[in-house]
Amino acid sequence: MINRVVINLMDGGFLPRAIAGRPVVEWVLEYARSLVPEKDIAFTGTAPGGIPGFPYTRLESASAACLVDALRELSRAHDTVYDTIIYVFGDSPFLDAGATRRMLENHARYYAHYTFADGYPAGITPEIIAVRTLPALAGLCPASPPLPLNRETLFTLIQKDINAFDIETELSPKDLRLLRASLTAGTRRDHLLCERVAAALPAGEAPAGAAITAVLEQKPEIMRTLPAYIGVQITEECPHTCVSCPYPLLGGITKKGCMPAGDFECVTRKAAAFCGEAVIGVSLWGEPSFHPDFTRLARAVADEPGLSLLVETSGIGWKDEVIRECAVMLGPRLSWIVSLDATGPEQYAHLKGGSKHWDEALSRTGMLLAEFPDTVYVQSLRMNDNEETLETFYKAWKEKTPHLIIQKYDWFCGFLPQRKVTDLSPLDRFPCRHLQRDLYVLGDGSVPLCRDDLRTTVLLGNLLRDDMDAIWEKGSGLYREHLAGNYTSICGNCDEYYTWNF
Repeated sequence: MINRVVINLMDGGFLPRAIAGRPVVEWVLEYARSLVPEKDIAFTGTAPGGIPGFPYTRLESASAACLVDALRELSRAHDTVYDTIIYVFGDSPFLDAGATRRMLENHARYYAHYTFADGYPAGITPEIIAVRTLPALAGLCPASPPLPLNRETLFTLIQKDINAFDIETELSPKDLRLLRASLTAGTRRDHLLCERVAAALPAGEAPAGAAITAVLEQKPEIMRTLPAYIGVQITEECPHTCVSCPYPLLGGITKKGCMPAGDFECVTRKAAAFCGEAVIGVSLWGEPSFHPDFTRLARAVADEPGLSLLVETSGIGWKDEVIRECAVMLGPRLSWIVSLDATGPEQYAHLKGGSKHWDEALSRTGMLLAEFPDTVYVQSLRMNDNEETLETFYKAWKEKTPHLIIQKYDWFCGFLPQRKVTDLSPLDRFPCRHLQRDLYVLGDGSVPLCRDDLRTTVLLGNLLRDDMDAIWEKGSGLYREHLAGNYTSICGNCDEYYTWNF
């Protein structure tokens, strides 16, 4: 079996980054050289240039079709016709050569079309694809709209006709999927995690999945890197008094204030400078359509290339021109979640505090799905009040979009009555995902412990006055308390710690 290692450089944005003083790509080349002769190493990606001395096939666009075409081109070199491609990403410093060899043995033994690993953090193992499989994958690539290129592209294609392929799986000795760790250097957040892991690995040893697993288990504090999601309250006004929302009980329904656009621009500048890449949510306590200068807020996000915008909305109060202008500015960096919850006007009125806006919400959802089908999600909160109609909701909307969200009920640490249908919490508690990855900013810039800290029992700072790194660091002490099993204040009664935003 003649193997070729193909390394995807993506857009090359990570190339200036180093781990433990060595360029990331040198780590990947060391891994590749341990598996094949140097002549059998090649690169692809959308970056304008490759690595000197190695073959490079540049992708015309970041699409699945272009990737498969590149793999087919790189499956031949001079007089060599390769049997197998070992496909990895160039920002993965901890690729495990030992695990790869086991995967190659099974791939050959069982004459597999495709071999992958499960249970490892991203960046530890490759994907292995038989060259004879590439024509079939090319046939599965949609022409329009093209399938975007990402880290799951090959498996996404195979899933389209999964029974047509013989697949082998390498299982991690310990399932680490719960950590949702990505040991890659593509983002500032993941790069920081890689630096911390490298510093904790035994000196002089080649990266191995078992050693990295041990680091992540023995030093869980290193998983708290930088915020991935920043929820911002841009307005206090809302058209509803939902039974599932605590804000009306706090007097929020009578408020009409908005975060000034200049303050929001300050938030986005600080987020971009500190995090590099993050999702900015603008739906913390208030309907975002009610902000009088929403397009300026969207422009503030658009001006920071590493940021994207998430709008969770009732669908009420929007103007078509505002939505379209924001879509032009942000493109795929703008996502929508429309919270409907109901299957008809009577149930809608009950859940939304007597609201008569059912027709408008339905019409706006239809408009968003028609114009932006890939970035719009229809959501229902699951609770006792709508459990009997949830299946009807799901089936009806599934016919219109594959993008559905069934969200669990949050009783806000006991502030609201318990309406959850079933207990989804893990058997063993672990540190809060939101303390690990989220930051929340109220309209005046103050930063509470989390979204559920309704009365701001813990104030981390004010983002309009304080540096984001100081605010984030203040949350580290609380996260360490969670690691020690101490869940004080509102945390002891929380049922959101295991949920995940980004």
